Amino acid sequence: MGIYVKNGTPVNAESLCESCSRAFIARGYSETELVAICQALWPERRMHFPVRTCSAYVEKNKPTFKEMEDMAIVLDRVALKRDAGFVRPDETENSGEKIELILDENSR
Repeated sequence: MGIYVKNGTPVNAESLCESCSRAFIARGYSETELVAICQALWPERRMHFPVRTCSAYVEKNKPTFKEMEDMAIVLDRVALKRDAGFVRPDETENSGEKIELILDENSR
């Protein structure tokens, strides 16, 4: 007879340090050869257990706010004839016009 515990402690889950940009991780050839050092702490500390939650976690696959600012396109307001951004459908100038879409029979 098996026992199921809802929201119980996970067993053999991957450490949060694996996907953190502030972690230094060194792996050996066997599964037990693993060193994880947290660089968010001062002084840096070695983590002796798999981390489940962390208050200083920064995902390494997501760009930081500074990186997003660097890759953003800057719009020159002087060169634009109107304000940049989205408008509501009722605010458009040609709200009374209809668009007809004709599909080519060969493209089906």
